[in-house]
Amino acid sequence: MVFYGIGAMVLVGVSWTVFGYVMGKAPRQDIKVPYLMICSSLLAFAVSALIGLFIGFPKLSLFGYGISFGVLVLSGIINYFQLDFMSLAMQKGPNGIIWSIIQSGFVFPFFMGVLFFDVPVNLLRIIGLVSLLGALVLFGIGKNNHVGGSWKLLAFGAFIATGLSQMLSNLPSYFQEAQAVHSVWRTAAVSAGMGLGAVIREIPRGKSFFGDLSSHCCRIRVWNQCFLLEMPELAASFLLLYPGMDILAKAGIGSVAYPTMVGSCIIAFELFAVLVLREKRNIVQWIALALCLGGVVGICY
Repeated sequence: MVFYGIGAMVLVGVSWTVFGYVMGKAPRQDIKVPYLMICSSLLAFAVSALIGLFIGFPKLSLFGYGISFGVLVLSGIINYFQLDFMSLAMQKGPNGIIWSIIQSGFVFPFFMGVLFFDVPVNLLRIIGLVSLLGALVLFGIGKNNHVGGSWKLLAFGAFIATGLSQMLSNLPSYFQEAQAVHSVWRTAAVSAGMGLGAVIREIPRGKSFFGDLSSHCCRIRVWNQCFLLEMPELAASFLLLYPGMDILAKAGIGSVAYPTMVGSCIIAFELFAVLVLREKRNIVQWIALALCLGGVVGICY
């Protein structure tokens, strides 16, 4: 079962590359990211809730509802602002370095498991963690990016938001009562949080918010991107993400979930860029890819 859990995390990480593709394509189609996220979150919530009604709504204690739904909604809200901060930072600074800083946020859930949930630490995991961090840094150094404007505070904010969101998303897997909640309902909670975060971000604009939201909701192109974004994400969440995290948490290695997903995401994107997009890579970037592969293997032991 542990191998299924690790394999599930790898596949979820690979599925994240679709998210990056859509986020990069949307602005070129005159689609504003906050409104895309509101529409896609609404779609994900509707699909999840509909399936959840057939499965049955979980009966939990007050603590169970809080740790299962409250925590995941908050994770979704923070995750939206992580995306917002990252987008703003990348408009002003070196994208590769910013990406490396932000993705390093996976150390938060790793150390949460070690400090609070008795996740064992051995030499291979330490080496794996250092290797992954080193790979992320080298990926940033190895990319040519234009530097302009003040971006460090935004990047640091996105780094903190990434860590907090991942910790909260991982937290229910450490509690027996929360593990009884089907992954469909967990996905619905995170989707609701993502949409709520986008609304919180945009609603101070008043009438222009409702005008832009109405305009986006009426465009077929927006919903095409929503389906492209959410269908792989929903399948991964239902079948892989939460079941996989539960399996790893029961095995005492829940803290390896996000490092494995992040490492797999970076590897998948690099392979796609080299093999499909025919992008060139220098020696530093190949070393980074090797470190990333080694880090994923090491941290899973």
